[in-house]
Formats: sequence, C-alpha cells, structure tokens
Amino acid sequence: MDFPYSYFISSPKMMINFGRAIGAVIFPGLVIYLDGELGTGKTMMVRGIALALGWPDVRSPSFTLINEYPTDPPIAHVDLYRLKESEIESIGIEEYVDNGFLVAIEWGKPGYFPFVNEWWHVVISYEDDMVKRECRKVLIRASGETAIEALKRFNKRVSSWGV
Repeated sequence: MDFPYSYFISSPKMMINFGRAIGAVIFPGLVIYLDGELGTGKTMMVRGIALALGWPDVRSPSFTLINEYPTDPPIAHVDLYRLKESEIESIGIEEYVDNGFLVAIEWGKPGYFPFVNEWWHVVISYEDDMVKRECRKVLIRASGETAIEALKRFNKRVSSWGV
C-alpha cells in the first residue's frame, strides 16, 4: 500500500485546521476512510471538515453509527467500530454516495464498499517517539481521478505549513 502523502500534526487545533483544509477541496460523492487507533483524531479531523463547510457541531457517531450534517455538500459521518464485517454493507453508504454526500467513515478501509470509485484513505497514527501523545502522523492516498486531483490540491494548500 503506497501512501504518497504524509504529514505530522502536533496539536488538536492543528488537526482541526488540517480538516478545514480538507473541507476546502472535497466534492460530493467522495468517501474518506479514516483509519487509526482510538484517540488519534479521526473525529477531530471530521470536525474541521464540517467547520470548513459551516457546520459547528460534530459529535462522534459511535452510538448512532451515522450522523448527518446539512452542509454543502452534506456530510454523512459514519462510525464502523461497533459493527461486524457482515453488518457493514447494510448501513446504506451507497445511498449517501449516490445522493452527493461527502462520506467520512471512521474505522473504514478501502474495499469495504466496492461501489465507491472516488475515495481517500487517511491513516492517523501516534509516532513512537512523540511527547505526551500529542503528535500524529497522517498518511493519505487516493483512488479515482477526481479524488486524486483533490488530494493534490489539498497537498498544495498544506505544504506551506511544514506539516
């Protein structure tokens, strides 16, 4: 698995700003698979994306499974943590994609939804030598022509940050 883009995020505020930068380049129908340990900042990143689109109240969908935010494009914020693999297909992701939502899936991986053609895979991890578990390493790869172009635009936006 090749991840052509990697970044280092040093604070929760920076993770929110990172999400805001993602929100500036996303498009309807994009699926963002957010992968990483508990507490690495998956929901924080979605909070930043939603803020960029004008929605201030993002909560983890751990118990609701899917939270919808009426942004433009609308966001479906999904959490697969409590689902068995056999249950994943039945939660209706295809409808969200078909209806032009940005779909952010915590605990998701490419391949869970074979009908998804435009996606980003974001892996957030703790660095071994970090202090107080504040620093995160974020790896991103994309599939689909529009998703790849959006990721390139995103990388240009954040490359000046020195992340």
